[in-house]
Amino acid sequence: MAIQGFFGLYYIIAVLSAWLFSILLKSALVAFKEKRFSLKKGFLNGGMPSSHSAVVSSLTASVFMLQGFSDLFFVSLVFSLIIVSDAFGVRRNVGLQGDSLNAVLKGLKKSPVKVVYGHTFFQVFAGIVIGVLAAVITYYTWF
Repeated sequence: MAIQGFFGLYYIIAVLSAWLFSILLKSALVAFKEKRFSLKKGFLNGGMPSSHSAVVSSLTASVFMLQGFSDLFFVSLVFSLIIVSDAFGVRRNVGLQGDSLNAVLKGLKKSPVKVVYGHTFFQVFAGIVIGVLAAVITYYTWF
C-alpha cells in the first residue's frame, strides 16, 4: 500500500508541476506585454501556454512512464486528446463566434457578451511540451 501511495504522489507532483509552471509562464508572458505582473492573469482562459494541455499531457506521460502502453495509458490518452481538441478547436471557434455575436448585438444596441478565445495550435503544443517535460523531469528526479 505504501508503494501505491508513492507512485500516486509521483502523478500528483508531475501534474502540479506542469500546472504551476504553465500558470507562472502565462503570467510572466502577460507581464512582459503589459509591463505589470499579475498572477491572476495566469488563471485566465486562453493565452500562452495552454495549462489544460499541460496538465492532461503530464498525466498521460506520467502514466506512460510508470505503466507503458497499458489500459490506463490509453484511457488517459483518449481523454487528453479530447481536452486538447476542445482547447484548440471548439473553444477557439466559440470565441470567434462570440465576436460575430457582439457585432450583431452592437447593431441592436445591446450589451456585448464576454468573449473568451480558446488556444492557437502553438499555445496547445507549448502546453503539451511543458506537460511531457514536467512528467519526464519529475520521473527522473523521483526515481
